[in-house]
Amino acid sequence: MNVLTSFVTRHSAFGIFLLSSCSSFSFLPHPPSEAIVYALGPRDGHTSPLGANLKPACPALVFEGDGFKLSTAHEGAIRGVVTELGGNKKTRLLIAGYAQPDLPHDYARSLSERRAQAVRQRLIELELDPSKIQTVGFGNDFSPSGPSSGVVVIYRQ
Repeated sequence: MNVLTSFVTRHSAFGIFLLSSCSSFSFLPHPPSEAIVYALGPRDGHTSPLGANLKPACPALVFEGDGFKLSTAHEGAIRGVVTELGGNKKTRLLIAGYAQPDLPHDYARSLSERRAQAVRQRLIELELDPSKIQTVGFGNDFSPSGPSSGVVVIYRQ
């Protein structure tokens, strides 16, 4: 009997029911380890979702300090992406935010997500289909070949 089961046995009869019933569901198999995909770059031989099939749609949008508000330079690049896409309804975008490596990990992740969301929101305001725009905030946890500063990259899928 493991420590959690022992604790639940002593403190909650209802908890025992939950633990025993969850482990007996045959339709919830454990996924094989090779099926796990990490979103933050390669880990232990797994490949990154930011593969070769993604091409930047414009130059990286650089953010100063710990800001996430869009500047006029960002606006020009975002409008350029919208113009280039035209009416192509099939194109999907992945907006990846990055933060400086010297920030605390939780703060960097949150900041990079806010930056990516700000770009996504502007693309939606310019009438791109929200279901075709995905965001991810990498913070400062990214592969060595990835950007290492406060940028947002708009990838075309």
